[in-house]
Amino acid sequence: MGKSKGTRYSDEEREELVQLYRRSGYGISRFCKEMDISYATLKRWLGRKPASFVEVTTDSLSSVSTSLTVRLSNGISCDLRVSSREEALDWIRELKRC
Repeated sequence: MGKSKGTRYSDEEREELVQLYRRSGYGISRFCKEMDISYATLKRWLGRKPASFVEVTTDSLSSVSTSLTVRLSNGISCDLRVSSREEALDWIRELKRC
């Protein structure tokens, strides 16, 4: 399953390797040698937190100023003041691009 230096892994390949590692019972070094992947690469994948999402409805937003709170998995939090449903939708669309 290993790839040559500089080759990119698909999301599915990354997830499969992380799951294989977790089930293997091996240490990171041994697993990486067995699978012929970089130690640093696997460590980086293991350090990533999966994104979590919550449903946002804009039906309850009125024309009065409202606050939206966005919390990222890395601990960063941002409070956004919006004055309309359209502005809230613009922010949500923009955040989806990230």
